[in-house]
Amino acid sequence: MPAREFSKVLASGDAEWLWRLYGFLKPSDLVLEDLALARGVVVTYGRLDCVEARLVRKGSHGLIRIREGIPEYGRKRFAIAHELGHWELHKTKSQVFTCTEGDMVASYRTSAEEGEANSFAAGLLMPSILFAQQSDGSVLTVEVVSDLATYFGTSFTATAIRYVDTSQDPCAVVMSSDGRLRWWRGSKEFERRFWLDARSRLSTNTVAGSVFAGGNRPSGPEEIDIAAWSDRVPDDREDSVFIEECLFVDRYDQIISLLRMP
Repeated sequence: MPAREFSKVLASGDAEWLWRLYGFLKPSDLVLEDLALARGVVVTYGRLDCVEARLVRKGSHGLIRIREGIPEYGRKRFAIAHELGHWELHKTKSQVFTCTEGDMVASYRTSAEEGEANSFAAGLLMPSILFAQQSDGSVLTVEVVSDLATYFGTSFTATAIRYVDTSQDPCAVVMSSDGRLRWWRGSKEFERRFWLDARSRLSTNTVAGSVFAGGNRPSGPEEIDIAAWSDRVPDDREDSVFIEECLFVDRYDQIISLLRMP
């Protein structure tokens, strides 16, 4: 497991090296199609069934095809960056990579290659130093993540994951649909202290679970008992609540919950 984590660190570092190589200073300098072409890859958009993106490699030349039906700008950009990660990192692995939406969730459950491609994409789109500068002094809120996503040209989900991956505070991002937790990602401090049961049915004592059960959508963050989310509850109960704030993604019938300590 440590070697796998280390490979992700290297993947992110390889991506950030491209910023130095091409002299990028801000997110608007990074035109992914131009960068891909400079690296020997042409990006096209068209029909793809059941997958978000595909990379085909032939020698020193490659072709990335992105599903044309992806509606969100940030999601398209992450798909390109993810495939570029495969191009740069996995030259000897395969001549064809096909990646689903699930592959592009930076999760500890994903395969080593997909995890590395996700880390590369996050590092390319949101370099660590620049991300730290932009998020300095903030706490995990919908407004903060939305502002960061706008600045970096990334999706809310990818930005929230990047936030918790780089945070020193106990915080997490959770995606749920149909009343069930689908996946989650916590900061190192969060995962040291708490654990969520993936694929479990949400408690109606959580904001997300209450909304799926027909409750009203709150207009802001709510205090939620830790036990409503986590099977692992501190014995001393010194910290008894999470702050839960939700983004309601009606297009996909999903709720993204941001969890942090008060």
